Amino acid sequence: MIKNVLLVALGGGLGSALRFLVQEALHKQILNFSPYGTFAVNMLGCFLIGLFMGWAQSEKHLTESTNLLLISGFCGGFTTFSTFAIQGNNLLLEQKPIQAILYIGLSIMVGMGLAYLGLKLGKS
Repeated sequence: MIKNVLLVALGGGLGSALRFLVQEALHKQILNFSPYGTFAVNMLGCFLIGLFMGWAQSEKHLTESTNLLLISGFCGGFTTFSTFAIQGNNLLLEQKPIQAILYIGLSIMVGMGLAYLGLKLGKS
């Protein structure tokens, strides 16, 4: 049990650190609009979790330890639903309903599509 907790913690720490770096790079260097960084990491995370789940379900079968490290840990730490939710609400509070609808709608639709694509690629 302790080993499993440590694997999730290691993956989560790495995922969270990478999320921070990606969001900062996109926010400060490229796109001076906060939700874009969150959108980018969440979309990449959707694809990756699909890919990892596809591998786990295919004949390659990832070990339980690898699943915990990559899926629960890394992807769980890399993606952030809570930041997505607050940024969507902030857009509404800032009287930007079109941006809010696009951000929320595209996050859900594109995220589902990328998770599906990752799952299919992982199984192939």
